Amino acid sequence: MANNAQRIQFLVSQEDGFNRSRLPALYSDFRGLQTTNPEGYAANVGAWRRGLASLVRGGMLPAAASVTSASSKSKTGSTTSSSSTAARNFLILTSGQPLLDALQSDRYGRPLALDAVIRDAVQERDLVPLEAFLRAKESIYSRRSWSAWAVGLPWNALSWGLHQLGVVNGQQQQKGSATGNAAAFALLQSSGTRIAPDQLVVLANVEAAAAAFADKTADARTPFERVWSVAHFERIFSAPGAILGGEDTENKSNLSVGAAVQQPRLSNMDLNVLLAFLARDKNLVVYDGHVVKLRGAGDSSNITEEDRAVAQLRELIDSLTHQTGVLSRRIDDLSVTAHDAVLRKNRVAALAALKQKKQAEAALTTRFATLAQLEATAAQIEQASGQVQVVQAMAASADALKSLNTQVGGAEGVDAVVDRLRDQMDAADEINRILVESGPTSATLVVDEAEIDNELAEMEKEEQRAAEAAAQKAKEKEDRKKEAAQQAAAEETRKRLESAGTIPDKAVQEALEDETTESLRDLSLKAGEPQAELVN
Repeated sequence: MANNAQRIQFLVSQEDGFNRSRLPALYSDFRGLQTTNPEGYAANVGAWRRGLASLVRGGMLPAAASVTSASSKSKTGSTTSSSSTAARNFLILTSGQPLLDALQSDRYGRPLALDAVIRDAVQERDLVPLEAFLRAKESIYSRRSWSAWAVGLPWNALSWGLHQLGVVNGQQQQKGSATGNAAAFALLQSSGTRIAPDQLVVLANVEAAAAAFADKTADARTPFERVWSVAHFERIFSAPGAILGGEDTENKSNLSVGAAVQQPRLSNMDLNVLLAFLARDKNLVVYDGHVVKLRGAGDSSNITEEDRAVAQLRELIDSLTHQTGVLSRRIDDLSVTAHDAVLRKNRVAALAALKQKKQAEAALTTRFATLAQLEATAAQIEQASGQVQVVQAMAASADALKSLNTQVGGAEGVDAVVDRLRDQMDAADEINRILVESGPTSATLVVDEAEIDNELAEMEKEEQRAAEAAAQKAKEKEDRKKEAAQQAAAEETRKRLESAGTIPDKAVQEALEDETTESLRDLSLKAGEPQAELVN
């Protein structure tokens, strides 16, 4: 179990609002900052509110006496009362003296303004008094529901004056029993439990647990996956890892529930709070105090006799499965005991162990036979449930087809429509034929084939003349390019002769003329023309 120093270290490591430099301010009586420094006051209150939720969610606070049985008189006249049951809650904060003791620092003492923190958290509905939470008929998110229970709840159940140490005793209980929500919480109320007024539901933790429950049951389809008895529900979802744990503990803003506890388990009161929240506020389940049913798209909003039968059958199968496991382990242990007795030559002990082993084997055989029968019944129920869904789908499909067929008038209506369509199409064809035959140009329209041939020939000639003109134009353009190239070559030769300064001798002149001739020949070859004949 964590000590006070570890809790403070937990807050410092998990909450951004807690650090070593701010601890003196957080442990001081900062209520006066509400008027002098509202921002600083809000920062301190916010840090404590998040820190308290993390402490509860992480299982860092000590187990509290959360449920106390009422005293009763026996027939002999003597008064008997059962002691409080200590349980570690992960969704409920127990305020008062135990919380002060758990948060006391050797260096800074007790947090003097914690009463203001809890008061503000209650006003903002981050914390909800436990009894009011369970008794509320409407959603706690509803403003009308908030006003209804907040007005009727005395402040001494919400604030406990920590700065004066006038804490509410954890064993003091509020008078009266829950009467307005007997249908949904009959199991809780019939057990005679009473809730201490200093127990507050941490709404953020409940929302996280509800989200985990929704993820766990997202793939539930068959009735055997969607219905539980209350006892079966508690065994399944209070088991380690069912709801608590499994989240990313490295993310400070999303601390794993039960991270500080090796085997985190939801307490019975946590489960009552979770069921109330799932049924009333999230509309995920239907709960009547004995059976829990997961809501579905087409499920009834009420718990039926079939649901109760399925819940009872599931609980029996779960119980028998547990019994077979216990008997199997007992048989193994008795076998070992008998073997050890034989080794010690203790015939009496060996016979006793073997006799007990035979009895356990007979009981195990009976349990397995009963379990097989129950599982066969469960399989038949699941098969029947699937058949019901198939029939319902077929019935819905038949109704849809019937509605569509009614809209088209059935087979006779479709035949009549097709006949009318054919008649109208035939009438349209007849009208078109009459209009063509009796048109004003129908009798005088004569086509002269020779005239058409002459017009086509003229068009072809025109097209040929246009093509010849285009070819002639292209040839002229190419000739101009060739002439320009020859002139450019001659000009280049002339410039070279002028740059020489003197008239070259006959050999030089012949070489230049050969070079010019070669240049012109190259130009002719490139242009695709036959080589021109040059005369010296």
